[in-house]
Amino acid sequence: MIYKCTESHRELVLDFLSTNPILNLFVIGDIETYGFDSLNQDVWAYTNEEEQITGVLLRYKENAIPVHGTQFTGFETFLPLLQSLEEVQVISGEKSTIDQYIDYFPDLEATETDLSICSELTTEADAIYSVEKLKKEDIPSYLTLQKACFKKESESEMTLSDMLNNETVLIHVIKNESGEVVSAGRLAVESAAAGMIIGVGTVETERGKGYASAVVASLAQVCLAKGKKACLFYHDPKAGSLYHHLGFQDTGEVWSMLKPKEEKAEKNFFEELATE
Repeated sequence: MIYKCTESHRELVLDFLSTNPILNLFVIGDIETYGFDSLNQDVWAYTNEEEQITGVLLRYKENAIPVHGTQFTGFETFLPLLQSLEEVQVISGEKSTIDQYIDYFPDLEATETDLSICSELTTEADAIYSVEKLKKEDIPSYLTLQKACFKKESESEMTLSDMLNNETVLIHVIKNESGEVVSAGRLAVESAAAGMIIGVGTVETERGKGYASAVVASLAQVCLAKGKKACLFYHDPKAGSLYHHLGFQDTGEVWSMLKPKEEKAEKNFFEELATE
C-alpha cells in the first residue's frame, strides 16, 4: 500500500529513515526543514502487509529520492509514480536502489559519487581565516562563481536571498582583494545527526591556494560545533585526498544520480572542483 504522507506520519517516516541517518540525510533534512505541506515537496510511503514502512519516496522541486532495499515489493508502485512526476529531472539515492530504475529512464544517465564523513578535523586549513559567510550583497558574485565552476547558476538571486533570510542554507565564501567571490561551498541540508556539504568550487585562477580546503573545513566546523558529523560526496580521487587530509573518512557507500544525458559535460554540484 502506498500513501502520501502528512504531518501525522512524521514519526513513522523518520523512524524508517533513521536506520541509515547519514545516507538518508537529504530526505531527513528536507522533511525536518520543509515538512509535509510545502508546495515544493511531496513524500510518499509504502507499507507491507504488516503495515510497516518499507520504502519512502521524496520529491523536492525537480529532484526525487527513493529510499528502499533491493528486495522492495513496492517497486512496481514507485516506478509509475516516479514516471508520472513531470517536474522531476534528477533521481538520486543509494546506488543499489537507483540501479533498479536505470533501465526505465533511458533519457537519464548515472553519475556515482562516494560518501565521506568527518567526526573530527585532523588538520587545520591555512586559509580558514579568510572564510566568511555569504552576504546578500555578494550574491551576484557568488552566482558568477557557480556558473564558472558548474556551468550554471545554482538558484536565482531572489531565491538565494530568500534562502539566506530563512536560514535554510549556509554558504561560506572566500573573496579576493577586489571583493569578488573566488571560492565557496554550502551546508545544504542538516538533520539532527549530520550536515551535508556540497557545491564547493574555486575559480581556476585562484586554485592551489588551499581555498577549497578552508571552505570545507569551516563548514565542517559548523557541523561539529553542533555535535553533528559533516558529510560530503566526491567523485574525483584528487578531491577525495583533499577531504581525507582534513579528517573525512569514506563510508564505502555510493550515491548515484540519474540526470539528463545532455548534462554529462557539466560539473557535478555535489562535488568539489578545486583540488589542491
